[in-house]
Amino acid sequence: MNRPNRVWIGLLLSGAVAVTLVGCLKPTITFVPTSFACRRSYAIPDTYPLGSIVRAHYEAMETNGEASDFIIYRREFVDNTAELTPDGKDHILEIAARMRSAPFPVIVERSENNSDPELDQLRRNLIAQILSDLGNPDAAQRTLVGTPYGRGLVSREAEADYYRFIGSRGFGLGNQGFGYGGFGGGGFGFGFGAGSVGGFGF
Repeated sequence: MNRPNRVWIGLLLSGAVAVTLVGCLKPTITFVPTSFACRRSYAIPDTYPLGSIVRAHYEAMETNGEASDFIIYRREFVDNTAELTPDGKDHILEIAARMRSAPFPVIVERSENNSDPELDQLRRNLIAQILSDLGNPDAAQRTLVGTPYGRGLVSREAEADYYRFIGSRGFGLGNQGFGYGGFGGGGFGFGFGAGSVGGFGF
């Protein structure tokens, strides 16, 4: 067999082997016609819109905040009586105005460690009667004695939070901004002693 025939036979065998291998392989490439290759997909993406994951959490916090508006605290009564303070009277008017469009119960904070249940019940009956007189017929069913949803702040905690908030606005005592100790957190003021600048600010 001459050389050209051997070459043709080799090419034919190689082609047969290639066809056999291609037939055994599963095609993984899909060819798209040119007219459809750049068309935009209108399929719904498998992702959530921005902010939708945390929206329920924010709504729960807002709802809890609105529910706390319907708590009447002990400090809104005059000493150990059932008489409302001026702030308490304003608060009860706000509750009466919002009560018809809100589902929250009205909570009268009970005495410390439940030490005076008779006074708590007297306050509860007074609040329910006021709310009923202001146009809320279901006030008796929705007013109860209980503890607030969250623990309040004691005087030291409230004072610290107050000055921390004021300091964040640039007008704190000894913090950044204008305050006791000078400008920018101390250091620029009238000093006592030789060459002292900012030793005693105002």
